[in-house]
Amino acid sequence: MLHINALFNGISQLRDKEEGRRIFILANGPSILNNDLTLLKNEIVIGMNASTMLEKRYQISSQYYVVSDARFITNQSKRKWATTELSPYTIRVLRQDLIEFDDPSLKNRTYYTPAISRDGFSKNLSAGFFFGCTTTMLAIQLAWHLGSRKVYLLGCDLRYPEESPRFYNETQPQLEDAFTSVQLINIVNASREFERAGGELVNCSQRSFLRPYLTYNDFNKLMIIG
Repeated sequence: MLHINALFNGISQLRDKEEGRRIFILANGPSILNNDLTLLKNEIVIGMNASTMLEKRYQISSQYYVVSDARFITNQSKRKWATTELSPYTIRVLRQDLIEFDDPSLKNRTYYTPAISRDGFSKNLSAGFFFGCTTTMLAIQLAWHLGSRKVYLLGCDLRYPEESPRFYNETQPQLEDAFTSVQLINIVNASREFERAGGELVNCSQRSFLRPYLTYNDFNKLMIIG
């Protein structure tokens, strides 16, 4: 099992752990259901929030899982996705101020990182992360921290229609329209950091608001080509 110590930034143990490998991030937009996620079985995957449901559906497991939204730790209907239903082999990375609400039995495979501010990009999660009003930003910064410079975003639509803002049903959906511009700016700025390092942050959602700003790649075709 992993040893963590939130006070001494144990997340440094993950630094460059996946160097040279590509990483796929499972965001929660409806478009993610258009992808054949069984193709991810031999890939490095970062899940988030309700992506645990997708892992069960497609018989895959994420190596990493992130949460910055307190609802996925404090809300009983969502908490299971971040705790009991998550694979026991998945490494969890949570916003540090959620530690008091987290399941104590999972802390030996969980790293906690502080939120620095809203806007920006952290290249070292030991110092913290910029939350950008979306958990996707924590996942992107984790991918960088892990040493990957080729990162693919699945289901990062940044659209929040009232009837189906996410791929799963919610009794009380939280619509993020007021923060869409903040999310967009932060993800685009993150993509520029990847470009400066000779890497790439790729959008795999055809309907995403990221289409004009990030390279687009059809996930199913990408996985067939290899």
